[in-house]
Amino acid sequence: MTSTVDRPVGPAETSAAATAANAECGTCDTTVVTQLRMALICIVLAVVGGAAAALHYVPSLSTRLNELGIGLAQLRPVHTSFASLWIFGASIAVIYHWLSTNHGGLQPSDRARFRFHTACWVVAGLGIFVTLLAGISTGREYLGFHPAFSAILLAGWLAYAWTFLKRLKHGFWAQPIYIWFWTVGTLFFVYTFVEGHSYLLPSVFEQPVRDLQVQWKSCGTLVGSFNFLMYGSLTYVGEKLSGDRSYAQSPTAFGLFGVGCLNSFTNYAHHTYHLPQTETVKWVAFVVSMAEVVILFKLLFDIGRMVRRRQQQKPFCGRGSWLTHAKWWTAGMLLTSILISIPNLNSIVHGTHVIVGHAMGATIGIDTLVLLGCSAWVACELRGAHGVQRVNRPLTKWLLNGISLALAVLVVWLSAAGMTHGWYRFHGEATPQWVVESRFVLPVCGSVLGACLLVSTFRLLALLRRG
Repeated sequence: MTSTVDRPVGPAETSAAATAANAECGTCDTTVVTQLRMALICIVLAVVGGAAAALHYVPSLSTRLNELGIGLAQLRPVHTSFASLWIFGASIAVIYHWLSTNHGGLQPSDRARFRFHTACWVVAGLGIFVTLLAGISTGREYLGFHPAFSAILLAGWLAYAWTFLKRLKHGFWAQPIYIWFWTVGTLFFVYTFVEGHSYLLPSVFEQPVRDLQVQWKSCGTLVGSFNFLMYGSLTYVGEKLSGDRSYAQSPTAFGLFGVGCLNSFTNYAHHTYHLPQTETVKWVAFVVSMAEVVILFKLLFDIGRMVRRRQQQKPFCGRGSWLTHAKWWTAGMLLTSILISIPNLNSIVHGTHVIVGHAMGATIGIDTLVLLGCSAWVACELRGAHGVQRVNRPLTKWLLNGISLALAVLVVWLSAAGMTHGWYRFHGEATPQWVVESRFVLPVCGSVLGACLLVSTFRLLALLRRG
């Protein structure tokens, strides 16, 4: 498989390239499998951390967990940190699939850098997990772990970036859009990740308003960086599933890229409505964010239609349906995004469970479902017909329906409870009793959601085993 911008090669070169590719196949396979396994382990840790945190909504269990030294303040950063690492890791697994199948595959130097950044990320991951449970935290959103582990993560990221970015010597401007997404996402992560640690500077930390502004700006743009990686993975896998190489060069794909770039520099304003800033900034952030979600929905819709057209003769529930569910969750999150981004309404719901519900709907309903679908495709590519048979079993549909149903109930309850709390808080009144009494919804539905995600993840991990 070659890039669209590769130069023509002769029969001798083709034969030599094929021989080299066959010789490297096992190594490339191991590289992709290792990266995907690390990503799937991250989602397991995120689900376990989130499930344990949800138990704090049951008073008796919360008391017991606190007695054991496992408080909500320790579990929440475990959940959010590894959820973010899952999204980054799964996207990079798809990127390594592309790296291993284009321009002659991975070279010895590439594999050396892979081993280096894998070691960095494993060390950092273990350190983050242990220290967060031990109560060592910065208290920051998404970056709650000790900055020493941030340095290790960044060192590994630079090694990965070197391997990916050096492929741009084969051409960039004529490449499919997923190369653009991955390139910007890779570079943008470095900038946003470093900016997120500005609190280490006394000039930022000693001024609370500036600290909040920088923290929320960096958090918003950090999410933008993994969105770029996810969008690229979605487009790449969609091209492979549909067999239509033209869509990656389509106006819709480049429209999403352009709006996504602009949104990455403006979307932080949704989180800073309560801080000093001009109305223009608020409205620019609102309009651009809505445009990005609309184009993402169009992209998912078009890719789903192409996949169905390609697979009419053969059910493709395993990989196609992940994207179908993600498409409808994108539509739902578009509606809630419009509502909670209206400044007057945002002032009521900010800091309530409405924001938690929206974050869960977007992170699980869109990012996670898309990347689980991409991971299933990678696993099937590595395991062939056996993989397709395993992924396409009826259990996949049951798990997908369980994820969407449990998540929908959670998002509705969180939104209703948060809106009620925010409204009564706005009027200086106590939160209604029904909000407190219905908190059992979170651990119950969260358990169903977590179980379905874990079963889906362990099925993919089992599929990645050789045999």
